[in-house]
Amino acid sequence: MLSKKTLMIGTVLMSMGVAVPAYAGSANATDASGTIKTDDAMKSDANKLGDKIAAQYEEAKDFTFEQKEDFLAWVDEKSDQLGDQYDDVSARVKDDSEDAVDELAEAWDSATDELSDAMASAKYASADTWEDVKRDTLNALENAQKAISDSQSAE
Repeated sequence: MLSKKTLMIGTVLMSMGVAVPAYAGSANATDASGTIKTDDAMKSDANKLGDKIAAQYEEAKDFTFEQKEDFLAWVDEKSDQLGDQYDDVSARVKDDSEDAVDELAEAWDSATDELSDAMASAKYASADTWEDVKRDTLNALENAQKAISDSQSAE
């Protein structure tokens, strides 16, 4: 589905997007024991990242039919980022249990199948079907994000 180079670039970008907010300002957020940010602070950072993603999805609703190629490139980039995020989450839940890994893989496989179908539909969308296809594609992206996010929150 995605090239190896694209996946590697996405992995680096997503790793930075996930790790940097968790440790941002950790030198300032230490207590007397010298620990890094609390779980609440990291959850707050994750919520801010989620809000940023939601805002990007809202902006993506503005893509016109004439911008279809730009939209497809944007969706492909987001798909790559989600794939990298899935790899990170999968590595973390691997230590929890085999059931957790299986549950995450099942949710991810279903979400990526839906996303692949939506991207194919978007590629061949006409001006008449564009708004519906775009909405379905964004919903598929959100579902893929939720498949990963739900697994993260269940840890």
